[in-house]
Amino acid sequence: MDNKGNRKIKNKIHVGSYTFDAILVVFMIGISIVMIYPFINVIAISLSSSKMISMGAVTWWPKEFNFKGYEIVFGQSDIWVAYKNTIIYAVVGTAINLLLTSMIAYALMINDFALRKPLTIMLLITMFFSGGTVPTYLAVQKFNMINTIWALVLPNAISAYNVFVYRAFYKGISTEIREAAMVDGASNFRILFKIYMPLSKALYATFGLFSAVAIWNSFFDALLYIKDEARQPIQMILRKVLFTSGAAGGTFDGVSEMMRQGIVNPKNVQYACIIATIGPILLVYPFIQKYFAQGVQIGAVKG
Repeated sequence: MDNKGNRKIKNKIHVGSYTFDAILVVFMIGISIVMIYPFINVIAISLSSSKMISMGAVTWWPKEFNFKGYEIVFGQSDIWVAYKNTIIYAVVGTAINLLLTSMIAYALMINDFALRKPLTIMLLITMFFSGGTVPTYLAVQKFNMINTIWALVLPNAISAYNVFVYRAFYKGISTEIREAAMVDGASNFRILFKIYMPLSKALYATFGLFSAVAIWNSFFDALLYIKDEARQPIQMILRKVLFTSGAAGGTFDGVSEMMRQGIVNPKNVQYACIIATIGPILLVYPFIQKYFAQGVQIGAVKG
């Protein structure tokens, strides 16, 4: 085949590649719009006037700016108490999750660990079968964890999938490092905390974020186990605002009167509460973004 023929083939390949790239870009833009629009719309409605919301005129951008919804939400003392509770639950729960998961994964990585096979089988069983809500509630009740932080963080402290991902990553670390540390007299705890954990920052950042988001967004466990309103997380406040009779008027003081006067729309308060609920956890992501992509890739390529 002459050079002219080769050039034609290369041109066809380039054209096909550019066409595919263009289609892919258009498709991803469409998917992004579909995913981003609801979030933008919630923000826009939370900042719009009651009249514009009632007319259905709010789409991408707020109409007739109105901050009453946020004033009402952040003016409630319950919100700040719930924030404090949720932050405590998320921090403590994530720390326990990372600690226990890493310790189990490290133990299962050691080939001569006596309980390696039984523990692996037990973890595999939990990936396919769950104890169910009623047995879990009875266990929590029996251990006197009702109305305590432990009812929210201990039942979900360990994920079998996470343990296997951790173990796969630990196996990728040179065994000579562990052996050298043991020769120097380091214990397994010291090896884990001083060597394996610092080498696994991407892993801990990624799964730490997953754990924190799961705890932050969870309301069902709090609905079951937390009876004291002073200990309820932020999601319970959001649930009350969205589902209480009369919308936010049945939850926050003085809102019903403002609704009757047309000063504020129920959606102002509801959507402002949604943004107030998800905002803090969204602010965490930029600080661990550099580790996130690497950590997700670990779970995809290691087995």
